[in-house]
Amino acid sequence: MDDSELRVTLEKLHRELEQTDNLDDDSRQRLQHLMGDIRTALDREGPPPAEHYQSLGDQLNEAIQRYEISHPSLTAAMRHALDILSGAGI
Repeated sequence: MDDSELRVTLEKLHRELEQTDNLDDDSRQRLQHLMGDIRTALDREGPPPAEHYQSLGDQLNEAIQRYEISHPSLTAAMRHALDILSGAGI
């Protein structure tokens, strides 16, 4: 996996998540948890363990299904990150 490509994608996704509005409390909490996991991956020295990416991938899949209609640009960024993770076999 190209760590720099993944890092750029996760940074873009994190920015999209920060700018997302019109969410109920549960959705906001879920996205904040996802943002925390993304920030953890970005702040690490070297790549996070594969288990972290697997968890991140699972969260992205769930979020894509939940926000696909209401937040299309956000889910597009999520899909891109998920595609990179999937391409790496995670």
